Amino acid sequence: MEQERKEKNKDMIIFVNKAKIPVVEDKLSGAEIIQKAGLDVNQYDLFHVRGQTSTKIESDHQVEIQNGLHFNAILKSVPYG
Repeated sequence: MEQERKEKNKDMIIFVNKAKIPVVEDKLSGAEIIQKAGLDVNQYDLFHVRGQTSTKIESDHQVEIQNGLHFNAILKSVPYG
């Protein structure tokens, strides 16, 4: 069953700072999304971008992955929002 789910979602792409990140998981934590983008979880905050609005995603928050989701990873030392 897990394999079927991964095969169904194998072509999903999310975007972190406009970079394409291929994913097969149905859900990822904020920390996992940052890690998949090759960034340090301890240095970046993650924001889910929808149009002109963005919502902060906590490291332990589970995000239901859908093809084409957009995120911004912003250095914690930089004010954002």
